Amino acid sequence: MQSAFPAPNTSEDLQLVSKNDEHHDAMINDERFMAQVNERNDQANQAMNLNNADLTKSGNNAAQNAKVLVANDNTDWINKKWRPCMGWMYMAVCISDFMIFPIAWSVFQAVSHGSVTTPWQPITLQGAGLFHISMGAVLGIAAYGRTKEKIEGAQNQDTNSLSLPK
Repeated sequence: MQSAFPAPNTSEDLQLVSKNDEHHDAMINDERFMAQVNERNDQANQAMNLNNADLTKSGNNAAQNAKVLVANDNTDWINKKWRPCMGWMYMAVCISDFMIFPIAWSVFQAVSHGSVTTPWQPITLQGAGLFHISMGAVLGIAAYGRTKEKIEGAQNQDTNSLSLPK
């Protein structure tokens, strides 16, 4: 099998050992040497272009005719609705822990023993209320971020509507 690349040029003019100021200036100013360098670069570029054309024609290119299976355009509901979902979840937890569960606990105690002796202990207040602190931080930062997005969106719309069509 023959290589698409031409035989390497082994002339002493092309064998560079190091690039320092004296040699670099001497090489750049040598027209014959630079002509050989340019010729060699052209040969290498042509050989690479031929190889790339062969790959594309024969179908050996892995990306040839590939289709994008998943396009992320941020239209998924979780990307748009995670902030309201967090708010609804926090509201459901608070209603359950402070309203529904205490009433159910009292009804259960009244039905089973006849009197309510032990009050309901809210689960979310266990551990110094860390759940409420963290949810406050998440919802507060989310609200701040959304406000910032809306303000930037309004500014972008204002500048876009002022631009004249070409």
